[in-house]
Amino acid sequence: MLSRISTLLPCIFLLLVSNVTFANGNFNLANTSSPRNTLESFVLHSEIVIDYWKNEQLSMPEAQHAYTQVMRTLDLSLVPNRTRTVVIMERIILLREVLDRIDASIHENPPNFKQVNKTGLQQWRFANTDIVIAKQLHGDKTDQFLFSASTIQNLSRWYRTLALLPYNSDERNDDYQDFLRSPGPLFSKAFIESFPPYMNQLHGPLPLWQWCAVLGVVMICYFLMTLSFLGGKHWNSRWGGKGVKWKAGYIFSHIGVVGILLMARKVIDDGIWLTGSVYQVFTTVFISAQFLFLSLLIMSIFNYLADIYAFKKHNGKQIDSSLITVLARILGGITIAILAIYVISYMGFSISPIIAGFGVSGLAIALAIRPLLENVINGLTLYADGGIKIGELCRYGENLGTIESIGLRSTRIRTLERSLITIPNSEFANIEIDNLERRDKRRMEHILRLRSETTPEQLRVVIVNVRRVLLRHPIIEAEPVRVRLMGVGEYSININVMAYICCRDQEEFMAVQEDLLFAIIDQVDIVGAKIAHSTQYQLVDKADMPTNEQKEEALKSVEKWHEDQNFPFPDFNAEYKYEIKDTIIYPAPSSAVRRHTMT
Repeated sequence: MLSRISTLLPCIFLLLVSNVTFANGNFNLANTSSPRNTLESFVLHSEIVIDYWKNEQLSMPEAQHAYTQVMRTLDLSLVPNRTRTVVIMERIILLREVLDRIDASIHENPPNFKQVNKTGLQQWRFANTDIVIAKQLHGDKTDQFLFSASTIQNLSRWYRTLALLPYNSDERNDDYQDFLRSPGPLFSKAFIESFPPYMNQLHGPLPLWQWCAVLGVVMICYFLMTLSFLGGKHWNSRWGGKGVKWKAGYIFSHIGVVGILLMARKVIDDGIWLTGSVYQVFTTVFISAQFLFLSLLIMSIFNYLADIYAFKKHNGKQIDSSLITVLARILGGITIAILAIYVISYMGFSISPIIAGFGVSGLAIALAIRPLLENVINGLTLYADGGIKIGELCRYGENLGTIESIGLRSTRIRTLERSLITIPNSEFANIEIDNLERRDKRRMEHILRLRSETTPEQLRVVIVNVRRVLLRHPIIEAEPVRVRLMGVGEYSININVMAYICCRDQEEFMAVQEDLLFAIIDQVDIVGAKIAHSTQYQLVDKADMPTNEQKEEALKSVEKWHEDQNFPFPDFNAEYKYEIKDTIIYPAPSSAVRRHTMT
């Protein structure tokens, strides 16, 4: 009886002291100057924290103060997710369960401050255990005595080892077993206890109600995330046609997904209160998913802003919109890297070893990624040089193609055969590139071949008339214009026609050239000359020659085009193109392709 009273008196005294302290509003700080002080501080404040937890009042100021002081006695450097209350509460309760099963006489053995100064003690170990209170030799808590990081990591093992031993004071309920079955602050204990008894029985490391709750959270998350992506897709399809500023569906989707995952983690952390390795697995998965979608959100925002900026600059014509996109991706990548460092530290992992590892292996990494760095640097050089831009027709080497994209690693080119070629930037930057789109004018040169029976007078008139046509044309550069008799060939008299057309676009050049060639043919017909052809003998059936009626029909068709003001040169009008589009049956009824598709 006396022994029981002697063990109860210290606890009663500590409770009275704590109540008086909190009533007066003086929140004492934990003393960690020696192993004895650290142990006493932990016992005092952990008792308060556990009492408030049992009464579901962990959010009270007194409980939060005591919780903070308990943390000051623990070395949590190796604990992942050490910012989460459920993780720290599990360590606090486990350590109390272990200490309360160790012989009470051992609690009086830790050296005090004077003994530490006298002996220069660095750590103190509870007899026959691996529970150590060690002096911190570096960091913010230098010279403080804390329960060591390895001790905190191995508390679960020591709890299983000592679980069958009696408490060093009066028997009581196992707080850790209650903790495993209890919910977090978001849920009421009375609500959980109202479940059938089998729901509160442990199945593995967790009770059945927690397994069901986690499964429900995962299913709800999946359903809500699917709705979020469908909503973003519907937004773009409905409002995207109004302009670039309205194409924000994917941003809204990613915001919704990040919010859903954040709420799910809140329910798991402060509601379901998973514990142990199960909690670490689930919270790692949710944090990783949240980081992934947050990274996608960041990239979506940067790309969205880049598209808006390019759109404001005359739809990207005044600047290289691909460059803006690449710069946006670089800035987004830097932001994501900073976010990754924060996430790693938030989960309780130290980034110092990672940084040190990069320092040691920096040379090896640099050598390994040298080709990638070359491509990136050459890609930025292509942008800075400004020699090519997206959509421009270029001749690279002996090939022709249109630049489709210039990425950080490679450049993509659409060839004239419509195939897509990908060339690493390090190679493309060293190729001779002829940018055909940058020509201020386009050169047109042809050989006009007339029959050998053409008279000199006819030749002179043709040369003068063709030169006059070129000089009168508003799109032709005045100088140089060349229409010269260049010689007599095997079967023709050759006239060289050369001029510069003031345009850059290929289609416009072809249209103007076509117009000029028709005008030149008309000038040849006016003087009665004929276009020369090869003098090789050919068997020609006179019945195959065009008749006068056919020529009259062609003439009437051209005249009707002029009368209706619907001359189809250089191209059909947009309305006519729309009317005749897809009016041919394909595949044809007799086509082998049609037979294949029908089978």
